[in-house]
Formats: sequence, C-alpha cells, structure tokens
Amino acid sequence: MTNASTTSKIPTWFYIIAVVALIWNCMGVVAYLAEAFMSDEIFSSFTKEVQELYNKRPSWVTGAYAIAVFGGVLASMLLLLRKKLAKTVFLISLAGVIAQNVYTFVISDALNVLGTSSIYFPIVIVVIAVLLFLFSNYATKKGWLA
Repeated sequence: MTNASTTSKIPTWFYIIAVVALIWNCMGVVAYLAEAFMSDEIFSSFTKEVQELYNKRPSWVTGAYAIAVFGGVLASMLLLLRKKLAKTVFLISLAGVIAQNVYTFVISDALNVLGTSSIYFPIVIVVIAVLLFLFSNYATKKGWLA
C-alpha cells in the first residue's frame, strides 16, 4: 500500500541506482549511435568476416538493439520520476537485449568470427538488464513507484 510515509522514506540508494542505470543506458545509446553512424573508413578497417556479420544482420536485430538501449534510457528516466511504468519498459528493454543476443550468439556465426571471449560483455549486459527489471519490480512492491 502506498501512502505519504512510505513514499517519503525512499532510500538514497534508490536514486543512486536510478542515476547509474540512466548513465549505463545512455552509454548503450551512444554505442548504438556509433554503430549506426559508423563511417565507411571505420567499417572498412574491420576484417572481411566481421564486415560480413554486419552485412548479414537482419533489420529486426538492429530494431531489437534500438528497443534495448532507448527503452533502457526511457525506463531509467521513469524510474527517476518514480513511475510504475518503468517496470514494463525495463521488461521491454530486456526483451530487446535478449532478442539481439540470441541472434548474435545463437543464430549468427558471431562466436566463430569474434571468438568465445566476445560473449562476456553481452552476458554482463543481460545480467544488468535483468537486475534493473527486478529492481523496478522491487521498487514497485515497496510503493516507491506510482
């Protein structure tokens, strides 16, 4: 149950996590935009195999990437504004993260081209996306989000 005493006692660490989440997701948007607006010069510096990975990637994967990062930013802003909708948007962002990574590491040949060490950072991204969803769920149950 949400009341004035519950919502007034939101711990400082809630806001710290929300700000860190916003910064983290903004970094994802920067990475997305850097890839989307990559120059031909940079693209041509990649190996033929990596270029082929990029060229073969279906548009739905790029869309999933966009949903993941822009959804993460929106959800983080909603979290800072203490809106319950943050939980749903974090879930949508998580779905984008999972869809992108399923294609990259299960459907495509990325592991063979990039090596098995290329999976570590995407695993971190999935874990953080899950934790942000769980955190927003926790905050909702605590009555911190309205």
